[in-house]
Amino acid sequence: MDQQKNIMDRQQDYMIGKEIFSWEAPEYFQHQRGTDWYWWVGLVAIILLGIALWQGSFLFGILVLVGWFTVILYALRPPRTFTFTITEKGILVKNPSSDGIKIYPWSELKSFWIFYKPPIQEELSVVSKKSMMPYIKMPLGGADPEQIENIVKKYIPKAEQKESLIDSVAHFAKF
Repeated sequence: MDQQKNIMDRQQDYMIGKEIFSWEAPEYFQHQRGTDWYWWVGLVAIILLGIALWQGSFLFGILVLVGWFTVILYALRPPRTFTFTITEKGILVKNPSSDGIKIYPWSELKSFWIFYKPPIQEELSVVSKKSMMPYIKMPLGGADPEQIENIVKKYIPKAEQKESLIDSVAHFAKF
């Protein structure tokens, strides 16, 4: 049995490379939201529903209701904890809910940047060569950003990135 485990470990090392650094982090920063936040979200939803009624747009009204319901559910759900691993061949992301591992090989990545504004924004942002998924953002959790930077820059160059408008609005809205 031990021999079979050793063979499987060697096969895994061949496929993903030796593990260099690993950390766990929640999938997103969970803001402390008071009742005021929920009231504002409800008010925005009511205003948008009013606009939908005024315009006679049934589909827009349904979209607003589904969006409101999704925002509230997402706000109430605690973040899952992901495991991130830097290996010789790329970055691995282990999803706890599906027990699946997503591999981002170094050959498919262009550059990286570390956004570090604790406690709200601590993430490794990697630019992918794939046009449908240009940015891959990985929260750092309690990991040392300098240590991660020193490891990743051996494989891909560091290039400054600007925070997207969507990210800025999400941080401002505590989402």
